[in-house]
Amino acid sequence: MDGFVVRPTRVGEGVFAARTHASGDRLMLVRGERLHRSQLPPIGVPEDDRFVQVGREEYLGPSGDLDDLVNHSCDPNAGLAFCDDGIWVVAIRDIPAGAEVAWDYSTTMDEDDWEIDCACGASACRGRIRDFKHLPDETQARYVALGIVPEYVRASSP
Repeated sequence: MDGFVVRPTRVGEGVFAARTHASGDRLMLVRGERLHRSQLPPIGVPEDDRFVQVGREEYLGPSGDLDDLVNHSCDPNAGLAFCDDGIWVVAIRDIPAGAEVAWDYSTTMDEDDWEIDCACGASACRGRIRDFKHLPDETQARYVALGIVPEYVRASSP
């Protein structure tokens, strides 16, 4: 995919900007087979979990493309935007060439039974990746204002 390179990170591979991307840019489409929660395979190694929650009981499986490799950060420069033409990774601030593209996985999580230790390395790291409702109120409000929190998550958050 043009504009990105894959490089090793402390948590496996990650997607890095090969050129500058402006805030608001659509970076890549998130693809994968749609699965009901009951169809998800058991997760042996959390780092190999490439499934993304996209509805109350709906997930996208791995696509085999770059979108599978976009890592989490508690201080993200990207987010997922649920648009009429698909789910897009979008820049939520300018991303300079060489920077890793990362989104906060909590913005799409509303499942209550999955969480993992965070290894993002951000100075504001929360230590755990958990459901959106567990984020601080000000963080929730900022993400909602940026348009990167899907309706199914907003509907179930206080």
